[in-house]
Amino acid sequence: MKYQRIVIASLIFIAAAAGSSCAQQTSPNEGGPQQVDPAIVDLPISASTVTDVHLHPFFTTTIRLPDAVTSVAVGAPTLFKVEHSADDPRLVFIKPITAGATASNLIISLQSGQEISLRLLSEGSSTGIPVDFVVNYEPRQSFLIGSTDDVAGNSVSVPDPPAKPSAIDIALKQQSGIASPDWTTTNSGNANASDRADSGKPILGAIGAVQQRGQLMLAAYSVVNRSNHWIEVLPPQVELRSPNLSAKKKKKDQVLADQVPVSEYRLTARRLAPGERADGAVEFSRPGFKQSADHLVLELGTASAVDHPLLLQLPFVAPGQ
Repeated sequence: MKYQRIVIASLIFIAAAAGSSCAQQTSPNEGGPQQVDPAIVDLPISASTVTDVHLHPFFTTTIRLPDAVTSVAVGAPTLFKVEHSADDPRLVFIKPITAGATASNLIISLQSGQEISLRLLSEGSSTGIPVDFVVNYEPRQSFLIGSTDDVAGNSVSVPDPPAKPSAIDIALKQQSGIASPDWTTTNSGNANASDRADSGKPILGAIGAVQQRGQLMLAAYSVVNRSNHWIEVLPPQVELRSPNLSAKKKKKDQVLADQVPVSEYRLTARRLAPGERADGAVEFSRPGFKQSADHLVLELGTASAVDHPLLLQLPFVAPGQ
């Protein structure tokens, strides 16, 4: 009986050790679902803009194009897997094939002759970060209609000529090429003393070139994330502010600022990692006149601090015009 008890105890010890070894060899991917923030992004096609696409290991991102894809080229094929099939000519699939943080670029050529440039960013095993699940590229609007005349029984279509870069796209490209913008940490213009305090503002801003065509103005700018966490940059706003109207003296029939209509804007990235920069350009209709003390300001805010935007003063008349 004593010998049997020893044998049974040995078998129990061996089984327990085997179970512990199997538990230690469990794949880290089986520990629970990856915590990510899924996003669907709609973007216009622009040959002068490089778009950031945020990826994550074990997730596939879909790029949906308005035209058939003719070729794809990825800078680091050993780090990112890019797939394109003739069965789905308008879709491109991207997935990181390494668990570590990495980056590369991707060029997509379309049947229309356009090219799209992407910067692929993967934060590795980080959790709780934004991940682009779907990126939809919107077609560029065209006012030209191809010919449908029938010649010798064959339908002939005339392709649209390549679209010339617009003034706002050119301004954005020039601003993106500035290596060191003139960053400011405090509000300028007619901001009051409480607005001038730069503590708590997650971004720095810089005004670039300002152009004017009649009452239509175009201003380039840059922002950088100075915080230690991800931020989302809001669309730019333009205001005509008066320093003579303070919150204490404000009456019911008075306003501190008049909103200026924005007709169009561009922004290279909406979500910024710590230390990451984005460049933008905004086109707006300038008021016909103002009082001498009024100031035109560009308002740059973030989703997490919408009540404390950064205010950058704009010239009422563009330099040299």
